[in-house]
Amino acid sequence: MSSENEKAVTGDISTFYKNTISNQTVKWEEILSLSTQLLQLAYQKNWLSLMDLHKKRDDLLDSFFKESIDEGIVDTIRNDILTIKNQDEEIVRLVKNNQQQLGDESQQLHAMKKRINSYLSAGDKKL
Repeated sequence: MSSENEKAVTGDISTFYKNTISNQTVKWEEILSLSTQLLQLAYQKNWLSLMDLHKKRDDLLDSFFKESIDEGIVDTIRNDILTIKNQDEEIVRLVKNNQQQLGDESQQLHAMKKRINSYLSAGDKKL
């Protein structure tokens, strides 16, 4: 192979390598962004949007990790996974807290319904 051909091939490989890292970096940044958005939705108690976005992030994670990851971004991913884990734990905490609040509200509504029924039945006896 001539020197010019070797430079062209080397340049093509280098460009491919840079594009691969760039593409993986962009995908990873989107995953991080979605993780942050999920946490914001949990704080807003926007559960429907959270579920839709969670599915989207899971799909991106699945497709991201199906490919071999370039060593140039492995350390970044390793650190970011801890951030995602912490965000997900906070989301779970917020969901559980919301479930507890909904349970408490349900009990209060049930007690109120019983009182109303008692008032109504007492009113019927007086008539």
